[in-house]
Amino acid sequence: MDDLLYAVTKTPEYQEIVDGVKSQGAEQQLVQESNAEEWGVHLIESLPSALRGRAVAIMAAKAVSERVGQTHKYESDQTRQLALVAAIPNWLLAQRQLDQHGDTMKRPEKKKLLGPIIAFNHALRKIIDAEQCSGMQQLINFVNNIVLMMGEGEEVVRYAENAARITLVGMRQEIAAESVLSSMQEVHGIRGANDEEELGGIDIVVTYKGVEVGIDIKSSQATANQANKIAREHGDAEYMAVWSGFTGRDFGDKLILENWQLRNKQDYYRSVMDVVIQQAGHNVA
Repeated sequence: MDDLLYAVTKTPEYQEIVDGVKSQGAEQQLVQESNAEEWGVHLIESLPSALRGRAVAIMAAKAVSERVGQTHKYESDQTRQLALVAAIPNWLLAQRQLDQHGDTMKRPEKKKLLGPIIAFNHALRKIIDAEQCSGMQQLINFVNNIVLMMGEGEEVVRYAENAARITLVGMRQEIAAESVLSSMQEVHGIRGANDEEELGGIDIVVTYKGVEVGIDIKSSQATANQANKIAREHGDAEYMAVWSGFTGRDFGDKLILENWQLRNKQDYYRSVMDVVIQQAGHNVA
């Protein structure tokens, strides 16, 4: 175990928090805290040495929290941050390989690279869903700082910043689409795409009026039209790209839109999804 991490978890402040939780009879929370500490130790041991200091600093936030009532929140926040820190090195490597050689790769090769990218995306999504960051730029800065700590050069740092931005722009569009669709009576199920579906370009799978269809969420109508055109030219009749209905101006630096913005798009999604299931060969009731 890293000596600094060991020192952090054995500080009087940390023990005071544990004792406080125990004295309140919150045994289940104590078990969760211990499990999280063990998970954090193993994760930090697996990180590149250049990132261990940052990971320890994140764990220290819980150890020095001033109030017992904050323990669970800090534990959750540091767990999500550690997961993102752990995902960044492999994501960066996989994303660069995919961008540089993806056009010549066969499907099994691409699938191998998909794992680290999905892990990175999931780590980002958990932070966004928990409303743990103030905006998109804050998350981009977090990723940049980790890449800088890895000792990467200026070119790679710029690449990571751009790749993280592209990922987050797409992710916030997907979140908005999911939020609108999940609020509609016609939608009876919605889930993220699995690995195979993601390889086929699908972002989310929606059960609309009893029909399950996969859709690729795009940030503009022009991008969606172009993606559909290319798919048809290659004989793919099942692929369906859909504009989210929102622009960069709607978001600004936000990752999650206001409820009123989402409600205003329900009619748009009804018309879009009716077309999607018609194109998929189903009649709209």
